[in-house]
Amino acid sequence: MKLYLCEKPSQAKDLATVLGIVKRSDGYIECSNNQAVTWAFGHLAEQFMPDDYDESLKRWELDPLPIIPKPWKMKIKKSGAKQFKVIKGLIAKADSICISTDYEREGELIARELMYLCKFNGPVTRLKLTALDDTSIRKALADPLQGRETEPLYYAGLSRARADWLVGMNLSRLYTLLGRAAGGEITLHVGRVVTPTVALVYQRDKAIEEFVPSPFYEVSANILVQRGHFNAKWVCPEDMADSEGRCINKGYAQQVAQAIQGAQGRIAKVTQKQRKENAPLPFDMTSLQQYGSKRWGYTAQEVLDIAQSLYETHKLISYPRTDSRYLPDSQHQEVSGILQSLSRSDPDFAGICAGADATVKGRAFNDSKVSAHNGIIPTHKVGDLSKLNERERQLYDAVRRFYVAQFYEPYQFESTDVVAHIGGNSQQEPQQFVANGKVPKAMGWRVLFQEQSEHDPKDDAEDDAENSTLPAMSEGEGAQARTANFYEKMTRPAPHFTEAALLAAMENIARFVPEPQFKRVLKETSGIGTVATRAGIIEGAIQKGYLKREKRTLRSTPKAAALISFVPKVVSSPGMTAAWEQELEKIASGEQTMTNFLSELERWLSKMIEKVKASGIADNPEVKAALAAEKGPAYDCPSCGSEMRKRKGQYGDFWGCTSRSCNKTFDNYRNKPDFDGKKKRATTKKKGTVRKKKAA
Repeated sequence: MKLYLCEKPSQAKDLATVLGIVKRSDGYIECSNNQAVTWAFGHLAEQFMPDDYDESLKRWELDPLPIIPKPWKMKIKKSGAKQFKVIKGLIAKADSICISTDYEREGELIARELMYLCKFNGPVTRLKLTALDDTSIRKALADPLQGRETEPLYYAGLSRARADWLVGMNLSRLYTLLGRAAGGEITLHVGRVVTPTVALVYQRDKAIEEFVPSPFYEVSANILVQRGHFNAKWVCPEDMADSEGRCINKGYAQQVAQAIQGAQGRIAKVTQKQRKENAPLPFDMTSLQQYGSKRWGYTAQEVLDIAQSLYETHKLISYPRTDSRYLPDSQHQEVSGILQSLSRSDPDFAGICAGADATVKGRAFNDSKVSAHNGIIPTHKVGDLSKLNERERQLYDAVRRFYVAQFYEPYQFESTDVVAHIGGNSQQEPQQFVANGKVPKAMGWRVLFQEQSEHDPKDDAEDDAENSTLPAMSEGEGAQARTANFYEKMTRPAPHFTEAALLAAMENIARFVPEPQFKRVLKETSGIGTVATRAGIIEGAIQKGYLKREKRTLRSTPKAAALISFVPKVVSSPGMTAAWEQELEKIASGEQTMTNFLSELERWLSKMIEKVKASGIADNPEVKAALAAEKGPAYDCPSCGSEMRKRKGQYGDFWGCTSRSCNKTFDNYRNKPDFDGKKKRATTKKKGTVRKKKAA
């Protein structure tokens, strides 16, 4: 029997339909030609916990650290025991196995950890599934990979899991115990990826809090020429400007504004260029999450869930957890079929498809830039769009428009840059003013986005002046400043992270790393986490109390401040984790081995833990202050006068006296101890009663 191992039931159902379903059974599907399809529910197996290795490790203590398993062991989750029993029985009967999970390192890990636990040693093949429509599945079945070709993906996934375990289990215990020694009452979850992510947000928030605004000054002029007039911006001389070119001398800027009012000058330079702008590439997961966040305010996790539904349930888009925005050259032959399917699925969209030229082969088709999965595009399936909810419809529309845009002509425009010299005399240089404008000549692919009230799909963030139309003019012609305006402005800090901005920061982490040696390496890596995990990392940081959402921004909490003040820079540095991600990519490509990677990590971890133990960091006043701030305001017990502390109970938060001889407890009401019983009165108050009006 040939057994296909899938990642989820929906994936298995689609594959079995193409193979030919003979009989549906509990936990698997029998198919024609002595084949069967079974499935996991994500990871059915998990690493042993420390106390699974040694009962004494249930108690958190400093002495046993670092905990380094030898050998590593795994167990089946309780929630997956029933399905694992089914899979184990099928593997025992299988002559060969075809791994049919998602084609990336986590998918490979899900399948091979089951094969490992079931001690399967037979032939292994691999399906390269990039979409779950019938056409894509048949294509993958016709050209399976040999198991040895994707085995490095398994070792990369296993290395990731073990590295996360080593860092998380050891450093969470280490810093929680040291935090308690310093007077803290919190559990500090330290992670290889989540901690640097929290650090990004915390450091941005701290920089905003500490930012001291400084004034700068601008001058603009409305300049008259022979065929019209235009607005231009003054260029401040270097000796009067800061490093950003902003004028910092108020008196000088005011003098310029006064001096040029009505002053004569000339057009010193006119540069006109005919330019073309190609369509934006198809989405990868990060760019789709950024688009969803900017346009509709969706969280990264929401976009991931919506995209997964479009892929698994509706079969309308290709595999979404991709880090590539390019398509293989071979897919160009499928363009006509996809355009026809899009037209049949939605007659209102047929006109847009009719305007596309399927023979156009733009920059999106590039084999050298396609990773394990190609960019997110529509599938061949003719779908019933009435079955999509509003969010699914919005995201699907974005995916199809970005795909169809590849087969439209470039956007063509004329770009004009002007330099004007105003005022001046034999003793004084004239003042320089600049303006630029853009005149559309042919809309090309932009016609796909004209009817949508959305941000520019290219996300150019262009200044309004760059879109203005300038009058015709030539170098050397006369000019006059009709009016001049002086502006006093203040510098602003960088904005708080939005989810879209944080995703971009995680992907392009080199921008936020000061160390040259890390920055050079990180430009070649995929950043913090992967496209499949970044949404979960952000959600995890929120659930652990390190980040919170405020409108469309992400803010750090006092708990984040306590964590980042406590852990050393090497742990919170995005440089370290991204460098590790590069090593995982090397393992996936066969350039590095799991053994070498983990050995280096274990040596580093042991040295760091011993150094931290001996550092006396628990006595650091800054650390104590951060931990105290995280606890919030102090309240005294009304019975004995001892300090009250907020704790988590079975039914929510409550406040307890720290004196063992007292042990008084109070409900938590609006984040304070409910000394007066307000919460009880509020919850027992009768509902639906109407207050009688006072007699007139």
